[in-house]
Amino acid sequence: MRTLYLIRHGQPQVQEGRTCGYRSDVPLSESGLRQAEQLRDWARGRDLSAVYTSPLTRCRQTADILAGEYTPVYLEDGLHELDTGAWTGLSFDEIQRRWPAEYERRGREPGTFPPPRGESFAQAGARMEQTVGRLLSETQGNLAVVAHGGVNRGWLCRLLGYSPNRALSLPQPWGGLTEIALGDGEPQVKRLGVRPGRWPERWEVEALWKKYATPVPVRAHCQAVAKRAGELAVQSGLPVDWELLNAACLLHDLVRDWPDHARACGERMVQEGWPELGDLIAVHHDLPQGAGTEASLLYLADKLVQGDRPVTLEERFEAKRALCGIPEALAAWERRRRRTYQAALELGLNIG
Repeated sequence: MRTLYLIRHGQPQVQEGRTCGYRSDVPLSESGLRQAEQLRDWARGRDLSAVYTSPLTRCRQTADILAGEYTPVYLEDGLHELDTGAWTGLSFDEIQRRWPAEYERRGREPGTFPPPRGESFAQAGARMEQTVGRLLSETQGNLAVVAHGGVNRGWLCRLLGYSPNRALSLPQPWGGLTEIALGDGEPQVKRLGVRPGRWPERWEVEALWKKYATPVPVRAHCQAVAKRAGELAVQSGLPVDWELLNAACLLHDLVRDWPDHARACGERMVQEGWPELGDLIAVHHDLPQGAGTEASLLYLADKLVQGDRPVTLEERFEAKRALCGIPEALAAWERRRRRTYQAALELGLNIG
């Protein structure tokens, strides 16, 4: 059984909100270089026979760092990013202003409608399918393929049997990988768009706060929740995945101003490449039965911090009760209150 690791290059030096396709040959940013180093650490012990990469600089840098000293790296033109044509390097506002009809149709049919003089996700995916098929027929052993978010998504839609118009919903974070098992039958996607580590490092947490414009008071709340969760973990005496719990606490309110923010933040963590983290964060507002120790500790710690100030459960819930202006809100308040005390008992905590 062979394995193909499909990798998206690290974060490039591009201006946020502008297209970066085949015609934009930009290097990795400082964050992108660190992501490539994470991939290098992950690759140790993976028994890669070779790394194949798009010829664009951001992929070549990622591949060279990932491969290390002994794994050969080969350039493959068929792995280049989809061509964004006349829209290359432009902001989305400018594209909408200059090509209103095409922009509107691209929004409705993102996988099949190409930019002017450009390439669609479906076209790029077919090109990549041919390229990877040839590479597999010419090689043996496990391979790493370093390419781009657009062309990767186009090919993955074909592998998964999805409409190409679902391409943008597939997680392909910078510095992320997709694991594809190659046997006698059809290729099987085992892991889709995950980062090499199970949780972000501290510099990545801070980068996410910046990316999503998380307000400073909310960041302070998240840090206070992380401290309280650590105290509860020690008090419980239960085995805890400390790093995963700490990252979940630091990011649980990343998008607190969004509707249904717990679910929305969980979904963002999946897109950013940390699905396990997303599972914990998605339930920090309403804790289901059997959610696990780390999810329960995050849930409880969040209820024991108001702003960045420690409070008792009664203080927290009484403050929330005053905001319940309709019967449905009061019923939800009572449900969460009961579930909180139940979770504390399940963990053997006496927190009053």
